[in-house]
Amino acid sequence: MLGLVPVGVGVGSDFMTLGLYNKFFTGVESPTGRIARNLSESDKQELIDAFPGGIGRIGADAEVRPIGLAIRFGKFATFAVTATERVAATAAIPASYAKFLLEGMTPGSSYDFSGATGSAAWTREYALSAGFALPSVPWFMSWSGGVSVKLIHGFAYASVTRDNTWLAAGTDGVLDGNIDIAGVTSHSNLAGSPFPSPAGSGIGVDIGLSAKLNDYAIAGLSVTDVGSMHWDGDVREMYGQGRMHLDDPTNSAQRDSLEHAVTGNTRQGGAFTVGLPTTLRMGVQFELENIHMLKKLLYGEMTAECDYRQGFSDFPGSSRVGILSAGLEYRPWQFFPIRTGVGFGGADHFNFALGFGLKLWMLQIDVASDNIGWLFSHDTFSRGSLGVGLTLKM
Repeated sequence: MLGLVPVGVGVGSDFMTLGLYNKFFTGVESPTGRIARNLSESDKQELIDAFPGGIGRIGADAEVRPIGLAIRFGKFATFAVTATERVAATAAIPASYAKFLLEGMTPGSSYDFSGATGSAAWTREYALSAGFALPSVPWFMSWSGGVSVKLIHGFAYASVTRDNTWLAAGTDGVLDGNIDIAGVTSHSNLAGSPFPSPAGSGIGVDIGLSAKLNDYAIAGLSVTDVGSMHWDGDVREMYGQGRMHLDDPTNSAQRDSLEHAVTGNTRQGGAFTVGLPTTLRMGVQFELENIHMLKKLLYGEMTAECDYRQGFSDFPGSSRVGILSAGLEYRPWQFFPIRTGVGFGGADHFNFALGFGLKLWMLQIDVASDNIGWLFSHDTFSRGSLGVGLTLKM
């Protein structure tokens, strides 16, 4: 089986919906055309309230697999070799940033910016995988195990490592604050070569088990991306730090301290290590056409799944918030599977997915999106994604 460059792309946020964008950032009609909208106090509060729990999250990711080859040896073993290119970025933004931009420093106002985080990474993963049928045991009809060992090269990484900044304006016009923000970057020399030397590298391991419980139920458990990456290529640390007290705008020393704290500094940094996006997955799958009472009611075949995913890392593109999902694949004809599902949790809070496949002789085409809510409500649309895969079965 040969994977022909499957591609997946996703981008979005959990606070800026299409409805909010159209309402506040596209202007309003006037006799001379569209003009900027003047925000009322209630408009500003609506934008601030859009941040769930006071923290808004944005993310973008893209993945392509230029190489994917699997060889099956009967029903007993399967081996696979893959290479996967990934670019991902995530950020958490406190609502205080939006409030500061909308309201400014008015007498008696204060802003706590702590809690802001962000990271981005470009990695390339080479994986060797193997799956085996395991010896019979009394509890299962059959079961199997699998393991993958991955060599991961990193070409760029950036992260905000600390943000404890706050600002406060007294009713007497005095401005006090604390600037305390830091970040780190590491990247390869990307000029002049399609295969640059990596700035970071690491080893990851996946391990999983699957068991056929009866004629229609299969359970699975896996832990993926166990390991870490060591970054040592052109490491730079950026930081801004300083206390502010401004009660006299004509005082040059006070102005200089403010400018120095806001401008920040850059210095050579030391090598650092970050954990891979270790994730626990568990689920159960039901082949509904094999359930006796449903066999005569179904036309074609139908598979239902329920899964739970829990991340343990803040690596770009991952989330520590668990996701509970349920999915359904209906095959009215073997060559045309239709897929749908819902997910609760994670950075998106709720997902509604839809996809389909098309099997043409040895070629299989799969297309899916894990968030199609915009089809039903444009105003609540805040994330888009698309995955396309081609598989050649030989």
